[in-house]
Amino acid sequence: MNSQGLLAEASHATSSWATIPASYTAVPAAFQRESQHLLATVAPFPYVVFAPAVSGLRRKTGEHLLCDLDDKLYVFERAGGQMAMAVYPLANVCLVEVGHILLYSWLTISGVNAQGQTTSSTIPFNTVSTSAFMPFVNRLRPFAAVKKDEDEEKKKFNYLETLSYKFMNYARASLAPGEKVIQTIWQPKIRTPLLTLFGRSLYRTRSLAHLVILTDKELIFIGDDKRLAETRGERYGGVWQYVPLRWVTSVSLTEQEGGLLTVSIHLACGGWSLDKLLGPANASAAAQFQTALAQLIGSA
Repeated sequence: MNSQGLLAEASHATSSWATIPASYTAVPAAFQRESQHLLATVAPFPYVVFAPAVSGLRRKTGEHLLCDLDDKLYVFERAGGQMAMAVYPLANVCLVEVGHILLYSWLTISGVNAQGQTTSSTIPFNTVSTSAFMPFVNRLRPFAAVKKDEDEEKKKFNYLETLSYKFMNYARASLAPGEKVIQTIWQPKIRTPLLTLFGRSLYRTRSLAHLVILTDKELIFIGDDKRLAETRGERYGGVWQYVPLRWVTSVSLTEQEGGLLTVSIHLACGGWSLDKLLGPANASAAAQFQTALAQLIGSA
């Protein structure tokens, strides 16, 4: 390949990377009209990220512009010539999700928007651009004012080293500064018998591997994504969910067939709930989790 071909290939590879405009004039032209009332004269210029369209798991996504201004998160989306805007007061965000599947990543913001509606916005982006989106994630998570010994807290995940080295590292990296880990529950992949044919049993996957982390500030869920196939028994990438404890109203346990347990986290946000499946071996841990979480939200 000649030098022009190499340059063209490099340009194509980077065309889906997010950018951080430093001024209103640097905002992509397609978004300038819609964001003019916010960005044209504001000083200092707020943190803004432009996410170009990326090739998703099924289709190409739209373009997005995110802006953190006056304790609100503005999400502009341009798709098919149409422009839409969602505004989320930071205090009204009840769930933040970040996912990575190879080069496809996404940030989902869920909560009560400026119009009082419970809704969600998903911003897909190239995984190479992850660092550009972390300031938004950090703004939406509850950081403690009093710092704790982070190394000591991260040591609480050491038991995962022989169970899942990947999840151990994910868990350590997921802690916000100052958080105290109250409890963790490690759940390997759950498979149950489906039927037996010619002496061979067939199984179905009920739940992929996941980790439940309860801290003094939030709930953190880390799990595999079913859309990514296993390679040598491992799924690369993952999905992180962060829920501030102030949005949790209650937690319930429901017994399922075969001794399985569904842990349901109920949120004061549109009647939403998050369900996590645990195996029989985690029954005692689930009961402990229910008690610990109830105490935390009861004292909040």
